[in-house]
Amino acid sequence: DRFTLKDPVALLGTEVTEDYVGWYTMGSGSSTTSSPLVRKITSVTPSDGSSSASIKYHYVTYGTTSKEKAQENINDSTIKKVVDEWYETNIKDTEYETYIADSLFCNDRSFNESNTGTGAGTSETYYRPYSGNKTLKCSQKNDRFTVDDEEIGNGSLTYSVSLITSDEVNLAGGYGINSSYYLYTGNSYWTLSPNNFSGSGAIVRGVYGGGNTGSDGVNISLGVRPVINLKAGSLKMGLGTATDPYTVE
Repeated sequence: DRFTLKDPVALLGTEVTEDYVGWYTMGSGSSTTSSPLVRKITSVTPSDGSSSASIKYHYVTYGTTSKEKAQENINDSTIKKVVDEWYETNIKDTEYETYIADSLFCNDRSFNESNTGTGAGTSETYYRPYSGNKTLKCSQKNDRFTVDDEEIGNGSLTYSVSLITSDEVNLAGGYGINSSYYLYTGNSYWTLSPNNFSGSGAIVRGVYGGGNTGSDGVNISLGVRPVINLKAGSLKMGLGTATDPYTVE
């Protein structure tokens, strides 16, 4: 969700009095910085504008009421918009688009076996990629992202492009520090796999400079590496090595 300040924004005064009760704050002492947490002021004691006044507040939280509601796939994420723009710039309406397969990308939001959260509201919830055996299966249909295929997938994508999953990275060699496998770049980038969510925000899995996977809050800046799937039979030449890569027909 987003909170928008009404225009014009005004301050009541230089002293914090009981007049501020019911107002909202980002909890910042600077006009140029912000916080991801909104607070609503509930009391000011003493209420006469003392410089040592005690201010009480509660956090403004929001969320859905069920796992099903939370996973309806209604709103595009920021990173989806980025990979869609990459596709439009590099693939759409070019000869390359004929090689692109509408095969699924798995944003696995099934629960981890140790999870006790509900997957809704601000309940702390851990998803399957958080730990456990690695798999290329995708248990929930609404997590199988496709463009037109609604039999196996969910048909929610605009273009057949997404991100790699943390399981795919792990199975390729990125379970620990490793600079010798093909997904190693020396840079950090996001995967498609969720780690956990709580009232303080979403945690997503990524690949780090050492080639290993881990997790970070979505307020952290990591790179974006779009992934596409090719149709069977598209690769006609090459051995798949750095010096002799696969090429399409």
